[in-house]
Amino acid sequence: MKSITLIIGFLFLSSTLATAQAECVAEPPQGMKEIAAFSIFQSNFKNKEYNLALKFGRWILCDTPETIEGYPGFDLARQLDKFPTIYSQIASNESDPSVKEVYLDSALMAFETKLELFAENKEVIYTTRQRMGRFYLENNSNISDAVSQAYEQFEKMFELNPEKTTNAARGYYIDNLLKNYINKGETEKAQSAIDEASKYATGPIAEMLEGHQKDLFESPEDVIAFYIPVLEENPENLEALNALERAYQEQDNQDELAKIRRKIHEVNPTFESAKSLAETESGNANYDLAIKYYKEALEKASTDPQKKEMNLRLSNSYLNKGEIKTADNFADAAIKVDPNYGLAYINKARVYAAAVTQCTEDRKLEAKDRMVYWLVIDYYNMAKAKDSSVANTVNSQLPNYQRVTPTGEDKFLRLDNLQDGQKVKIDGSVAPCYSWINKTTTVR
Repeated sequence: MKSITLIIGFLFLSSTLATAQAECVAEPPQGMKEIAAFSIFQSNFKNKEYNLALKFGRWILCDTPETIEGYPGFDLARQLDKFPTIYSQIASNESDPSVKEVYLDSALMAFETKLELFAENKEVIYTTRQRMGRFYLENNSNISDAVSQAYEQFEKMFELNPEKTTNAARGYYIDNLLKNYINKGETEKAQSAIDEASKYATGPIAEMLEGHQKDLFESPEDVIAFYIPVLEENPENLEALNALERAYQEQDNQDELAKIRRKIHEVNPTFESAKSLAETESGNANYDLAIKYYKEALEKASTDPQKKEMNLRLSNSYLNKGEIKTADNFADAAIKVDPNYGLAYINKARVYAAAVTQCTEDRKLEAKDRMVYWLVIDYYNMAKAKDSSVANTVNSQLPNYQRVTPTGEDKFLRLDNLQDGQKVKIDGSVAPCYSWINKTTTVR
């Protein structure tokens, strides 16, 4: 920003400039009342008579009145927005670069005035930074270092409201901010901005962020080489931990991934950190640890989709451990959250199929055991009926169980002549190991 001395020094360059940049007077011209001068200012601005608008409105920029008597709708912030337009439009008609520069500098002073007056109003500051950044870019051929000044405004916008800046103008601001960081080699700033913006981005904007991520580091090894020293200096640096988590995940380095996820969860325990850590332990077949962290995630879950998913994950983990009754209980808990959760019904079918396997570990599979597969089929059919998204899964798995249900001979000779459509109970009467199931199914 140039000093007022520079502006006064240029007052002698032209009569137009001298009139526009005369000493700031905090009163309307020609002894007019404020409302009259404001009305003329408004009319000339609307008609793009910018020199006249400046003549009759510059006192507003000097005095910055909060109200104008007789005009209840006066909005100072809105009126101050007009002065950068006025000065830049006047500048565009000047052929002398020095004169043009002074008008543009006055436009920037108008922005600064607004930033100072509304310093406590974050929304006004945000929109002013936004307009100021665009102003620099639109006038970059006439303002020294304009592009870097524009990026500085975009950076301040992002600091004020990262979510809004990420999605504003279809990602224009965050895209340009990241390009600037990457071109200048400011890797740490770029990565931090990508991490923050990724929390809010979807669709094309998320894809754009992924592209910048690839531009930033060519390989997971680059990420690791960059962030390991950062982590050594500050072991609780979440930005470094999150970046390393992504890198080890891309490498499929399960050992290092588990270590990093444990540290992330230690530093900042959240639903996501507990879930990620549980997934890692489950992938390594450490089901006890997976269950521990899935339960932590369930405690931190704040939405029904999170709760039903964690209950299902717990059901799967207990099923993998062979604790089928507990697995059944967690599948029921998932269904209680969402009665149309097809995956939970599939899990119950898997639980009852596992019950047959457990019950016949030390003996031959009998016709009475095969009756349990009717119950398995019931739950597969329920899954498809409740949730069409699982239809393909059900259709691919169902025939495996239909083939092993009791045959006609089994029903007649070994199962007391059971008839199709007849109701039978799967409980201790079938075999003691099924007593906990206690559910009714239909003979087929």
